[in-house]
Amino acid sequence: MIVRRFRQLLQQLDPLAQHPRIGTATGLVLVALLVPILAAWNGGTGPLGQSLPLLFLVPVLVAAAVGGRVAGVLVSFAAIAAWDWFFIPPLYQVTIASGRDVVALVVFLLVALSVGQLSNIARRRSVEALRRMRSSEALYGLSVALIAQKNPAETLTPLTQQLSRTFDLIAAAVLMPDQDGKWRTVAVAGILPPDLLMERSRNVAAAVSETYNQGHEYRIGGANSAKHGLNWSRRPRSGFERARFIPLRISERTVGVLELVPQVGEETDVEREHLVQTFANGAAIALEQARLAREEKAAALAQASDNLKSALLSSVSHDLRTPLAGIKAAASSLLQDDIEWSAEDRNAFIMDINTEADRLSRLVSNLLDLSRIEAGAIRPDKDWEDVGELLERVLSRMRPRLEGHPIEQAIAGDLPMVQLDALQIEQVMTNLLENAAKYSPAGSPIIVSATATQAADGTPEIRIAVRDFGPGIPKAEQEKIFDKFYRVKSATARVSGTGMGLAIVKGLVDAQGGRVTVESSPGNGSTFIVELPVGSPAGKQAAGTSSGPSSTAGSGS
Repeated sequence: MIVRRFRQLLQQLDPLAQHPRIGTATGLVLVALLVPILAAWNGGTGPLGQSLPLLFLVPVLVAAAVGGRVAGVLVSFAAIAAWDWFFIPPLYQVTIASGRDVVALVVFLLVALSVGQLSNIARRRSVEALRRMRSSEALYGLSVALIAQKNPAETLTPLTQQLSRTFDLIAAAVLMPDQDGKWRTVAVAGILPPDLLMERSRNVAAAVSETYNQGHEYRIGGANSAKHGLNWSRRPRSGFERARFIPLRISERTVGVLELVPQVGEETDVEREHLVQTFANGAAIALEQARLAREEKAAALAQASDNLKSALLSSVSHDLRTPLAGIKAAASSLLQDDIEWSAEDRNAFIMDINTEADRLSRLVSNLLDLSRIEAGAIRPDKDWEDVGELLERVLSRMRPRLEGHPIEQAIAGDLPMVQLDALQIEQVMTNLLENAAKYSPAGSPIIVSATATQAADGTPEIRIAVRDFGPGIPKAEQEKIFDKFYRVKSATARVSGTGMGLAIVKGLVDAQGGRVTVESSPGNGSTFIVELPVGSPAGKQAAGTSSGPSSTAGSGS
């Protein structure tokens, strides 16, 4: 309210605004002041006698400049009357003794009227120039709002703000329906009066809906008394306008509604309406850009999903067929009636079926884990765990699969208890150990270490590292190694795999609030590092220390 009154005051002080009453009063006061001043200088017989007509033109010029043509005419007659009454003989009478003075009065009147008319023309042209300048500034602000914002939806807020400033509105808002058909305000500048809120007024909701459905502008006007409430129609009602609802259209389609709440008694003209429509078109373009951006994003997601499916099929088709083919071959051999298999052969076939079934189970499990990670369905069930014991359980279970790779452990004996999901971290370590065994030459060791460290912000964390002595990972590929279905190009020819294991590792570690990185160079092996936050004890002290051996060594069976 204070800001609005301040703006109105600035408008009243605008030198280009017309104020007929102020102009007339100012001119009459100047005429009244000239009389005693000129009388003190002996009037028409004094040194200023020849300049009297010029001096009386000053009030006329001021009145015309401030109040317009009508004020100039009124002050002109007042100046002629004062000049005749006080300074043309016979003094203090309407009669004029000399014909020369009559001609002077007539010429003065014509000059005064001409000066007033010229001043009015100059003012009108100045006002038009100023209006064009403000329109240009508004259009420039509109173009900046449409171009500067990278997100089309964010364009609407500066656009409504620019609209409110340009037309000195109480409020401006952009309304649009969501996918469920419910209307919502996507951008607003100023404060909408409570009776003009769509959520509170049925008339406003009806006007918005009608504007959107019919594609025509509607206006809400105030009634003569409070008991009549609000009324709305397509045609503007002068003196009653409370709000305008302008359809935002792209071609023949309405994409939203622009609500404008003007000041009381605000006048409109053709140029102003054109500028309002330009802003409405800008808002429509912003909404259309937002819709196209959403569709583009959806199309990109659909394309990414298709690419993911294609990559999934190409990556796992071979790995699915291989265990299935092995199971099928062993089972078919066992079912042959014309061959008498020995007990040793039967056990070998059964072992092949069991091995390939385990392989197939791991592959399906990896696919399910990866799909859960992609869907954001990984929810760690954290509890306080002893990392040393956790690593011992994983290594004990993995030793049959790590046959031919000596396992060297370097697990610190003073590790604190860590808050984590044991099953997920066991899966992380399982994948890392399988990856190390897969890409390491036979007989090369695998080193597993765990130490207590601090993060960059000083919080305690656990650092678990798995090092192999395989071919290593080129620097350019280290950032991609945790991507889905990505495999190092130099190793894909001789090692089978789907490229899911490390992607699952990253997803599970991220879900724990940790991070996983790799340090590697070609020919020197790779070290995968998992850093996990210790967690907040919440009054519980880290109970005990790790029971894992310190700097011990052993060999896988």
